Amino acid sequence: MGHGTKLSALILLAMLTAAPAISKQITVADTQQLHAALQSLSPGDKIILAPARYRTHLLFTARHSGTQALPVRLTARDGAGSAIIDGAGADITVKFAGAAYIHLEGLDITGGGYHGVFFSDGAHHIRVAGSRIYDNFAVRPLDSHAELKGSGPADNRPHHIAILDNEIFHSSHPPGGNFQGIDCNFCDDFLISGNYLHDIRQPVSEPYSHYDRGSCIQMKSSSRNVVIERNKIAHCHIGIVYGGEGLASPEHIGGMVRNNLIYASGEIAIAVVNVHGGKILHNTLYANAGAIRVARDQRNPESRNMVLIANNILDGPVRIYSNGDNVMQQANHVLTRKETASLFINAAEYDFRLLPTATQIIDKGAMSGGQVADDFAGTPRPKGAAADLGAYEYQP
Repeated sequence: MGHGTKLSALILLAMLTAAPAISKQITVADTQQLHAALQSLSPGDKIILAPARYRTHLLFTARHSGTQALPVRLTARDGAGSAIIDGAGADITVKFAGAAYIHLEGLDITGGGYHGVFFSDGAHHIRVAGSRIYDNFAVRPLDSHAELKGSGPADNRPHHIAILDNEIFHSSHPPGGNFQGIDCNFCDDFLISGNYLHDIRQPVSEPYSHYDRGSCIQMKSSSRNVVIERNKIAHCHIGIVYGGEGLASPEHIGGMVRNNLIYASGEIAIAVVNVHGGKILHNTLYANAGAIRVARDQRNPESRNMVLIANNILDGPVRIYSNGDNVMQQANHVLTRKETASLFINAAEYDFRLLPTATQIIDKGAMSGGQVADDFAGTPRPKGAAADLGAYEYQP
């Protein structure tokens, strides 16, 4: 893990954000034209969707794939909210089954039965960016649902997937107890960055796992080296489940949770469940029912956690519910109600940038070995004698 996690995330981001070459450009305006364009895809093709509601579900396989130099792109001509892929109750609205080097940009993805976007059969180097993914829950109750879902098997994992700068949410709260914003089993080298995840909440049952219940992000079942960074996570039942109660032990190996803003979670901001070699660094937690919980994986009762929790601003203590865990804590600051006005520009409006009076936060970070070289806004760390605690470096 360590430096390798940082390097792999940077390489993935560079590969999936570089301006790609274009072989041909196709503009479509209805579902029939969209399917015709998909049937004729070649590496480097760009499909531009004119404003419309496309009532369909899309399947991308190896036959639809691009290459590293020539990825395939689907993009909305007029930005998010203009081109809507409406699954119309199909199980999955957009599925990548063994597909590779495809960029989805600026689309609304909604109306699916169980999932909005699904990665399976070793899909890799997929980029989903600048889109809105919401309300893919036509099948009720919500006992097998995630807006974005990845799944193995263990020997054919989705890998090198970038989920960037999307809005992922529910506009209403149907009953159920197994639903997430992003959920993954047997997933490697995912980068989940810059997203706004909100209102994945109000579970009313517990059909499988306690931590399946309304989590905005959950990466489990022997997932490896996932980086979760710079996300704003609001009004979810559980903000992030690092690991979980899934299909394999350890539930998560390596990876990092850094520079996230998590607030107003109904139960817990971050749950750590059967994680080996994990790091939780420079996050800001506020007004959650609980801050960080380190828990036993009930499906694997022999499991143990090995995790570093450092340089965070927390809204409560770290609770450790499992004997024998190796939990290292460094330079975390637990908020008191009286001090928030002197720390943040406007905590009531969830603006957690630091004030100059935040002397208990500024320059108080422990060394993190270069693992968090910048902050939520991209400001380099450290700007002073040491890094500041939480997701933001102080900017005069």
